[in-house]
Amino acid sequence: MKLRKTNAVFGLICTILLLDHAIFLAVWMLSQGSIPNTASAVPRILTVFFLVHAIISIVLKVLADKDNKGHKGREYPRLNAATIVQRISGVLMIIFTALHILGATGVTQTPQMMHAIVPPLFFFLVLVHVAISTSKAFITLGIGNAKFVKRADIVIKVICAATLVADVIGFYLYVC
Repeated sequence: MKLRKTNAVFGLICTILLLDHAIFLAVWMLSQGSIPNTASAVPRILTVFFLVHAIISIVLKVLADKDNKGHKGREYPRLNAATIVQRISGVLMIIFTALHILGATGVTQTPQMMHAIVPPLFFFLVLVHVAISTSKAFITLGIGNAKFVKRADIVIKVICAATLVADVIGFYLYVC
């Protein structure tokens, strides 16, 4: 249980850092790059927290599968749909984050067609993962009651949706 709580803390820290990074980039792209884009420490710190969060999540998944040998979540398929989306988006985020970091640092150059499709898909994956995971982290950590978690869930989903729209519009305005 301590590992799950530790992971929830790392996830919430990642959420704060990620939203800071995504919102700043949305504003920067919407301004057509007119706001100075100084090298912030946030992406580097986010990368470290994300790696720890990803490793702990993988360990927890392996341990859960080991404990639930034959079940695999089939008893409550509707309740587990969000968990399945959370896990799939998490795995894809690991891949996309590696590509994002390699592209942002100039290590790789993506073909124009890929560059037009991959970043918005990445924004979508990350923000869906955050929207699903944040209220679960609150529950894991025992933060608030059911009413608080429900309201926080709505607020975080609205923030994620607005950030997604701003990032996608900003991205296409910036690259076009």
